Amino acid sequence: MKKIGFFAAAILTAFVFTSCGTKKVDATKWLTSLTDGKIAAQQADKKIILFFSADDSDNLSETLKENLLNKDEFIAAETAKYVLVNLDFSESLYEATQVDENASSADKKAAEAAQKQLEENMNVATYYTVQMSPTFYLLSKEGYVITPLTFDDETTSIEQFDAEIASHSEEITAFEDALAKTTEGSNVDKVEAIDALYAMTDRRFAYLLTPLAKQVLKLDSKNESGLVGKFVFEIAQAEATDAALHNDVEKMVKSFETAAEHKHLDADQKQLMYYYAGYYLANTGSTDYARVRDYIQKSYDTNPESDIASEIQNLIRIIDERINDVSEMNENVQIEGNTDVTVDSAATQTEPAKE
Repeated sequence: MKKIGFFAAAILTAFVFTSCGTKKVDATKWLTSLTDGKIAAQQADKKIILFFSADDSDNLSETLKENLLNKDEFIAAETAKYVLVNLDFSESLYEATQVDENASSADKKAAEAAQKQLEENMNVATYYTVQMSPTFYLLSKEGYVITPLTFDDETTSIEQFDAEIASHSEEITAFEDALAKTTEGSNVDKVEAIDALYAMTDRRFAYLLTPLAKQVLKLDSKNESGLVGKFVFEIAQAEATDAALHNDVEKMVKSFETAAEHKHLDADQKQLMYYYAGYYLANTGSTDYARVRDYIQKSYDTNPESDIASEIQNLIRIIDERINDVSEMNENVQIEGNTDVTVDSAATQTEPAKE
């Protein structure tokens, strides 16, 4: 396994969760775009096998492809059941993005296409929290993670590949049942089903369920389920994640501040929203301590009897100490600057008297 350390800092464009239009995708082969993969999966009502590889650097990816994954019989057998998507991060892909300024227009166009592909791959890898290659996931047709899959250099047959997927049959069935219920029954039933799906999904992949969280706000505008506040929180976290990955600090902080004012948040949820606004602002390295303190103070004032109120008070004291330290430091700097001027002035005035 090879660790892929460049993903987290490589977000350049927003990742598209939903497909659109009537584009036809040839899914009788490994696809190189998850966007295309989801279009094909929804058209054919199939699950997706998503494979992140680094052929020329992790060894195992290349071995798996040579021994099984790129063989015609494997592709024919598996594309009959799944949509196959392979996002590769080999050095050759990086090299393809580099061209000399004197290169032909055709070469420059090819480099631009390679750059676009690389950016999309990096976006997907980040949102799917990929840290190592090879990494395999079984996805729903919407792109939600059903379960990770594990293959090694001893996986050399279609039967072995299928056996790994079959070993997760209970997880797959449970996920599919839960997902199906999100479109069944009353609006409250659907909201409760979405809540159940969130509960069974690894928190690493909760972000991917954001479209369902947004549905909750439409399905239950009066909060009959009592769950709307929870999903306001989930949406705020997702929006903050997007903003952070695009280095938009203000948007990240505002996602929590805006959420804090939602009418269906309870006191605990509102408190956390203000807390996160201040916490994440502080963790960006901001020196606007007054603004950080304002958010944390609002957090405390919202629910001073909560289980975490005393911890928030302690944090306020720490912020106040920091503000005082900065204030004193600035005063000392100013005094030192003024003292130099005053001493020089006094010396000028007293020198004649000595004579």
